[in-house]
Order: sequence, then C-alpha cells, then structure tokens
Amino acid sequence: MIDEEVTRNLKAQMQAELEEEERLTRKKEKEDNIALIESWDNIQAMMDAEYELAARLQEEEIGELSIREKSRLFTKLMDKRKKHFARLRAEKIRSKPPTKVQKRNQMCAYLKNMANYKHRQLKNKSFKE
Repeated sequence: MIDEEVTRNLKAQMQAELEEEERLTRKKEKEDNIALIESWDNIQAMMDAEYELAARLQEEEIGELSIREKSRLFTKLMDKRKKHFARLRAEKIRSKPPTKVQKRNQMCAYLKNMANYKHRQLKNKSFKE
C-alpha cells in the first residue's frame, strides 16, 4: 500500500516535471519564432529601402533629380521606416500578457456585470476565488 502511494507520487512528480519541461520548450520556441520574425521584418524593411533607393538612383541616372526632389524622397523614405518600426514596437507592447492587477480588474468588472456582485463583496475575495 505504501509502495503504491510512493510510486503514484513519483509518477505524478515525474509527469509534472515532464509537463514543465515541455512548457518551457514551447515558450523557448515561441520566443525564438518571435525573434526570427522580427529579424525577417527588419531585413525586409532594409530590402524595401534599398530597392526604393536603387529605383531612385536609376531615375537619377535617366533624368537628374533636383535637390528638392531628393530631399522629399529621402524624408518620405525615413517617415516610412519610422512608421514601420513604430508599428513593430506597438505590436511588441500589445503582445505582453496582462499584469496581475489588470487581471484582477478585469475579473472584478466581469463579476460586477455578470454575477451582480457589489464592490464591497469583491473587496474581501482573493484573486484565486
């Protein structure tokens, strides 16, 4: 009887360790994928900028562009790059999981609306309840 308990406990412990390792592996793979996607986005942005610059240079060879046109194209290119990287930063910020306080506020709002709890009732409850 004791041996059965020990084997069950050992089996449960090994299963928990295995699940934790799998979870960490999935998390690592997800982070690696995100980093790879970001690097590909950066490379793509650089390639687009180089392509546009090459096209402009070809135009310049065909018909000399004025200084104003060059500065306008350069500022347009820089604005496009700024917007691209700002979008990447915004996506990175949005992908963060909510904090414990944000989760609690969301849960309180849900319980107030759905279960008709009052603020006083929710104040005494813990996050796990």
